[in-house]
Amino acid sequence: MARYEPVKAEQLTPEHKALYETVRANRPKLVGPFSVLMHNPALADAVNQVVDAIRKDGKLEKRLYELIVLITVRHAGAAYAWAVHDPLGRKVGLSDDVVDAIHAKRKPAFAKADEKAIYEAVTELLNGNKISDATYQNLIKAVGFDNALEAVTCVGLYCMIGAVINAFEVPTPNGEKPF
Repeated sequence: MARYEPVKAEQLTPEHKALYETVRANRPKLVGPFSVLMHNPALADAVNQVVDAIRKDGKLEKRLYELIVLITVRHAGAAYAWAVHDPLGRKVGLSDDVVDAIHAKRKPAFAKADEKAIYEAVTELLNGNKISDATYQNLIKAVGFDNALEAVTCVGLYCMIGAVINAFEVPTPNGEKPF
């Protein structure tokens, strides 16, 4: 059971209502972590801008973006985010074997070098809060500096989103229990 009451649009100031509509623009309704974050409109706005900067306006290929999200939210045990991003990852080209291995907390057998480089960098970052020189060089070689920067930022973003989901017990969209 969620530890918060969803924000009701009719209770917002005109300024916050405009933000609510901006945040909700790419979603059928305001659910998930943004249903919590809208209790602090300035924070919701800042998080939404970072999400858009990476997901919508970023250079990182969507397949790699979704791989990063899945690795990060599985590490965090953030059920809502997994339920949303599992089908998205498969839709943008992640293989079932890769998604299923991440779900099972196993290292996937990667067919693509960029996916392997992302996986190794993200898991090192999540498990040790840094990336070794060898893993960093492999990441730069596989995706370039700009994409590596977006990848690392995406990890931080979804660590925060996972924390919000878990702390406030945000329910999955359709009652899924992925973990």
